[in-house]
Amino acid sequence: MSSKRNQKFADKLFERFDRLDKASFQQYMLGVLKEKGFIESVFNTIKEAVIVVDESLEIRFYNLAAQSLLGLDEESTGKYIGKYLKQVDWHKLLLGDDRSWDVSRREMEIFYPEHRYLSYYIMPVSTSGGLKRGHRPLATLIFNDVTEVQVANEQNLETQKVKAITQLAAAVAHELGNPLNSLGIHLQLLKRSLKKIPVEPGSEQMEAAMKHIAVAEQEVQRLDSIVKNFLEAVRPKPPKREPLLLEKLLLDALEFMRNEIENKQVQVEARIPGGIPVLMGDEGQLTQAAYNLIKNAIQAMPEGGKLVIAVDVDDVHVNVRFIDNGPGIDEKNLSRLMEPYFTTKSSGTGLGLLIVDRIVRAHGGELTIESRPGEGTAFTISLPRHARRIRQLGSGDDSSREQAQEKQ
Repeated sequence: MSSKRNQKFADKLFERFDRLDKASFQQYMLGVLKEKGFIESVFNTIKEAVIVVDESLEIRFYNLAAQSLLGLDEESTGKYIGKYLKQVDWHKLLLGDDRSWDVSRREMEIFYPEHRYLSYYIMPVSTSGGLKRGHRPLATLIFNDVTEVQVANEQNLETQKVKAITQLAAAVAHELGNPLNSLGIHLQLLKRSLKKIPVEPGSEQMEAAMKHIAVAEQEVQRLDSIVKNFLEAVRPKPPKREPLLLEKLLLDALEFMRNEIENKQVQVEARIPGGIPVLMGDEGQLTQAAYNLIKNAIQAMPEGGKLVIAVDVDDVHVNVRFIDNGPGIDEKNLSRLMEPYFTTKSSGTGLGLLIVDRIVRAHGGELTIESRPGEGTAFTISLPRHARRIRQLGSGDDSSREQAQEKQ
């Protein structure tokens, strides 16, 4: 029905209002309210978020999906839509030429009430002359939550990156590994040959030559370490799953780093409770992961600081947190920490965290990062328990008992 026909129908209806008795009028209004409620119910069953805005770009209607997805509330009606969705220039988009409106989808990223990716399109609404100018409906905005699709695409892109890096790693190992081994061997032979040359004790030339050789050996070892770390990052070995004690693993990693901890004047607090369940994993790989995170925390506090290693256990996971009180990491860099060769430090390969992430994921766990500039950083390793704790009701009373059930 066109807007003109709607207006004629309304005009005729209003002309007859004075001839309607009270009962008929009430019955009519109840019917209108019932139909209004039905229409609202239909809109509220739609999974897409629907918002209707008027010519002043104020919200006139929204459904339950919009309330949940966009954080709208009872006070949102009559408010400027840009207050809730600031990522779009709504004046330019909605108040321009209507012919620019099409059903092609647009995308936006929001951070309130949750970080989500949205896809939306705009449909014009025919205006009615019976409403005050400025408050007539202008457009319907329909939003879809595409966060899962976006995350899946990002993960797929990450997988493709890793695949490309893995292919490169094989070439790097072949091209650099053999020459580095050859350089190391020839430096050792050169050192032995120099020692056989008769020279006066304390010869400055001989000492200088040996010093240069020592520097060259250190650089060869450094390059060899980079190649090995690269290969470990992109082609991790499958973990050998054996029973291991997490407390011993963490204390061994701390002991290995003792000299660097003392030299950097870092205070370490280990909050490791008793009764930690036995884990199934590769002790060597998990020790390396702990070592990398401890080293990362120490490097984040060059002037000294405090490192807390805290362990807690829930029904599903054993969680290990490495918390430093260093300068923290800004949000821009935080999202790039798992990128190969990206580092916020002046030295380092940028592969340490990538190696940790690969090891943890190979064990069925997850590595998460929390950081704020000026407040420090926390890395959390969550590993699945070998035995899960199941709470069951006792047969004779309401008290609960815990039973450990081995994971199959």
